[in-house]
Amino acid sequence: MASTAKPNIGILIATQLVSVIGDSFGQRCSRVNYKHSTRHMMIGLCLMTAVQMFIIMGILQLSLPTSITGAIYINNAKVDCYKELDIEGKIMDCTPLNCTIIPCKSQGPFSIFRSISLHPFLLTNGLMNIIYYNGEVFLYKEPLGLLFLVISALSSTFLINPLNIIFGEPINQPIPFLIYLFGIGGSILSVIEFTPKKKKIEIEEEEEKKKLLDNNNNNINNGLGGADKQPLLLNNDDKDIEFLDESYNEGAVSSNTHFRNKQKVQSIENIDDSSSSQSSNNNNNNNNQNTEIEEKEISHQQQQQQHVIIENSINNNSETSVNSNEKSKGIEIGKIIIRAIKIFIPLVMLAIANALWMETSLFYNDQFRTNAFGYNSLDQTLLPFYLFPFMILIDFVKPLKRTFLNDSDQNESLVQAVKSTWKESNLLTLFIYRLLINGRAIMYFYLAIEYDLTMVYLESTLVRVVMNWLGAIVLNLLLPKWINATPEERKKTFHPINLILKCVGTAGVVASLIILNK
Repeated sequence: MASTAKPNIGILIATQLVSVIGDSFGQRCSRVNYKHSTRHMMIGLCLMTAVQMFIIMGILQLSLPTSITGAIYINNAKVDCYKELDIEGKIMDCTPLNCTIIPCKSQGPFSIFRSISLHPFLLTNGLMNIIYYNGEVFLYKEPLGLLFLVISALSSTFLINPLNIIFGEPINQPIPFLIYLFGIGGSILSVIEFTPKKKKIEIEEEEEKKKLLDNNNNNINNGLGGADKQPLLLNNDDKDIEFLDESYNEGAVSSNTHFRNKQKVQSIENIDDSSSSQSSNNNNNNNNQNTEIEEKEISHQQQQQQHVIIENSINNNSETSVNSNEKSKGIEIGKIIIRAIKIFIPLVMLAIANALWMETSLFYNDQFRTNAFGYNSLDQTLLPFYLFPFMILIDFVKPLKRTFLNDSDQNESLVQAVKSTWKESNLLTLFIYRLLINGRAIMYFYLAIEYDLTMVYLESTLVRVVMNWLGAIVLNLLLPKWINATPEERKKTFHPINLILKCVGTAGVVASLIILNK
């Protein structure tokens, strides 16, 4: 039978406060230390988590009494340990009448391999870790990464009851529609952010464009002003106009040379035959007039040709600019779609992983007798053995490498990435980040086995929605450089419309929490 107990709201607030602070340190690591490198972030959190949890959980397993580290709770009740279940690994209904009661053994890092030998299915936890950490790292590098993490967690609540059916766990009580309406609606309003318009900048850009167009028109008009002015070249690379300009100059030079040669011939003839000087002069005058008329006609034709070429060049430039604008719009739309897909895929992956993590926590506890100490040691200490084979696979398969890694990450091998991660890591920040997130995981495990799974996860996620955007406000207000927040991101965060939406959304979330806790 599924537990119907509701967790204390104070426990949920404490859990989500740890989560928000931990996620903030995670953003610091991703955006500042690792400079949005998903692989460096993955390597850093993977190794730090394994070392940290092995040391801490190992100390707890060795120092705390077995009554604490070996205790198993099912449906809020501490149960006995049996030889058939805890030593032989059988899955059956045991009672003192049909099974042998034994002292419970402590669980932690030193009991991992015993648990795996009894229940090899525990190794499937590695698949969830691959999905979860890849999705988490992808979202951390986004400016709204904390809120995307919340959306994925909220979406997970819809998957819990279907997973209960798959894993043979009791079905949790259904959540009233009104709670989902207020909760999801409020969460969406808390997440949506509008980008403020830059009116002054747009006006200045339009004025600059008008000035450029006016100057261009003036240059064109001046270039067509008269025959004595040089042809206007709109583009120095326009070979047709250059060729026309050269032919124009060559034609003028050859015409003048021809005219001077004719004058010399006429002067010699005047010396030899003075009687024909009058007729020769008349002929020369006629020839000169004809030559001038021809030159004017040629000049006029050349100007018309230049005018046509310039108009064609202007039309071509305008058509090119229109085409380039259309192409740029298409490129921008394509970029938006690709960016949305890159966010949507890890969002869905993370939602599935969150639901599976909560479900398997309960399943492993009830069926495989793995308590919080044993499960979290298994989950975190073996993390490198799950993630590094996956990273090696990505490193050798180029399509996967292009899909999962940034451009900068694609240019380095896994060995180089490990070395770079070590150089970039701030060990204190990374340690605090993983300590808080691992603490949250332990608290989640406790909540999962003690309370109604759907109810507790929905409530904790709704609390997380409000605390996350409040955390984002605090970080952008007091510590913007700490997470490397840009001025544009800060303007968006403090935009009045966005703040109003978040307040309205918070009212919806609070309303759903009040209804849940009646």
